Amino acid sequence: MFNVKISFYSIAILLALISNIIAIACLYKKYNYSSKEIICLLLYENVGIIGGAKILSYLLSYSKLKNEFNFISLGLTSYGAVFGALLFIILFCLQFKKSIKETLFIFITPMPLMYGIGKIGCFLAGCCYGIKYNGIFKIMYKYSSSAPNNVYLFPVQLLESIVFIIIFIYLIIQHKKNKFNLKSLGIAFILCGFSKFILDYLRMSHTKLFSFNQIVSLIFVIIGIWIYLTSKKKYNKKIML
Repeated sequence: MFNVKISFYSIAILLALISNIIAIACLYKKYNYSSKEIICLLLYENVGIIGGAKILSYLLSYSKLKNEFNFISLGLTSYGAVFGALLFIILFCLQFKKSIKETLFIFITPMPLMYGIGKIGCFLAGCCYGIKYNGIFKIMYKYSSSAPNNVYLFPVQLLESIVFIIIFIYLIIQHKKNKFNLKSLGIAFILCGFSKFILDYLRMSHTKLFSFNQIVSLIFVIIGIWIYLTSKKKYNKKIML
């Protein structure tokens, strides 16, 4: 009756979104938010995630798509999702007069987890595949429509998953210790940006000195350093007082 194909990639993206909701449900009670506000904010965030990921994917593939915009069939880009989420989170805070800082404390934390789970979907689908590689943990696709088949590749998607899930665990530990603050937020930006910058060299698609992803990653690192240094200045002022 319904001609719908459900891929492993789609399942991974759905699991990533669900994991985000679960993590936020566990975190928001520490901050000045009601359950209704969080539900509303989650709606804003998910519109931003999906819309931003699709729009940036279209912009990056504009020449290949021949001006055809098919929202459903378009892929997702991680930085598009992040930009979209941040934009809609800030819009929500401005509209409902909530603290942007506290909101980011809640919503930045699960983002590495979402990315890590999403990359498992990329691994299963064969997209974002790694460089040719014949060492330990090498992989080979047989029936992928995205990756080259019958060629040994580096499993960069799985390495990305592991790295970003570790970053998520670090951020959760900071929350558990009640130590998540501006400094932690800055470190989160630095770790995520630096990790993506380095790991992009292991992708087959990396052909230039710096890719688009790496340029954006450097911007995230710079923002993270600025947030970190700002938090240090505020801390030093408190000590002096």
